[in-house]
Amino acid sequence: MAENKELVVTGIPSAKVKAIAERVALEFQLAADKVAAHHAEPGKYPLPSDAKSTEQILTRRFRTLPEAQQKQAADRISVELRGGAARTKRLGDLAKVDLKSSSGIDEQVRKTPLPARMKFPVDELQRMSDALVGPMTTATQETAAAAFPELRNLELRIHRVKCVDETSEIGKDEIDLGGTSVDEDGDTKKISAFRVRSFSTGTVQTYSPPRRFTHFSLTEQSKVTFPKTYFVTLVVAEVDWGGLADFLNELLDKVKAKVAAALAAAIGGAIGSPGGPLGIAIGVAVGFVVGLVFDYLKGLWGDEVFKPITVSATISSLTSRFPGGQDNSTDRTLDFKGHGGHYQLTYDWRKYN
Repeated sequence: MAENKELVVTGIPSAKVKAIAERVALEFQLAADKVAAHHAEPGKYPLPSDAKSTEQILTRRFRTLPEAQQKQAADRISVELRGGAARTKRLGDLAKVDLKSSSGIDEQVRKTPLPARMKFPVDELQRMSDALVGPMTTATQETAAAAFPELRNLELRIHRVKCVDETSEIGKDEIDLGGTSVDEDGDTKKISAFRVRSFSTGTVQTYSPPRRFTHFSLTEQSKVTFPKTYFVTLVVAEVDWGGLADFLNELLDKVKAKVAAALAAAIGGAIGSPGGPLGIAIGVAVGFVVGLVFDYLKGLWGDEVFKPITVSATISSLTSRFPGGQDNSTDRTLDFKGHGGHYQLTYDWRKYN
């Protein structure tokens, strides 16, 4: 029988696609460097005025940090910018980006051709897709799956949220949960944050029945045929962390656009509809890049929040099921750690009508 598959996105099973994602992450690291440097010397490191530029997106986050933390970040980058050969090696071809230029990072990178060594044939995306979610459903598997009735929708459900250790914030933690979703066509949607509850160490919020976090139609008009892959990024945030959910939504939109453009350059042409293997590559790369960006902001800015986690589900057909012939997947628990705290979130995927 054709089985549905689900996983937590932790890496990219293609060295070539991973290299593209790491280069995109470097763009955001350069923008973070410039924002910190601008704080100390605004005249020397001017920021672009475009509110949608990477620098301005990161600046809005930077300004939510305590002043002492902002100054520490500025001090760190002043040392980092004297890194010489080590910094040049880390940045590769992007080392030529000038942080002192009035042109933004986005504009400078657009004018920097992708190195020939980073380009690859479009077939690489299919190979990566097969390595991640398995090959296409066979005719024999489709026949076996046909014994089950069609289920035309898919949802991700939250079973419980547990505070293993509360954060270092004063008082109880007020925890929100939000995120974004990406469907089989590459369309991204914001999942509005909601208040889970107030937590102290050991507190558990259980949802019975499980709470729907987001859902997808498996039958909407689409250029993508089965199997179809869906991605959800979950964001756990303490409300005192200054609009983290809004920042993440802006960041995800920007990362997705940059990943799609970089993959188009890598395969040598316009990508058209971002579905199928390309949609999977974008979904995996976006989650990977966001993780790298959050790690970098933690190191440079001291912005120690819970790193978002991306999960995915691949649906083989309308009649396919999860292992064991079940409508729902096995429960899976995610660990969110940061700011001295540790939270666990348990979820599953379910097909339904």
